[in-house]
Amino acid sequence: MDSAGIASTYAATSRAQTQQALQSEMLKIAAQQDANLVALLQEGAASLEAATSAPPPGLGTQVDVTA
Repeated sequence: MDSAGIASTYAATSRAQTQQALQSEMLKIAAQQDANLVALLQEGAASLEAATSAPPPGLGTQVDVTA
């Protein structure tokens, strides 16, 4: 193998390693965004559940209409 072939092989290998590293980083970023979205949805669901649940004991069960 001549020096041009070695250089070409090295460049191709380097390019492949760079592409693989970039793909890995993009997958990590996408996974983090998905995790953030899931956390946001869970927080919203918990907030909605708290807002629609029954009032605490002693509150909201009787209304004074003697005005």
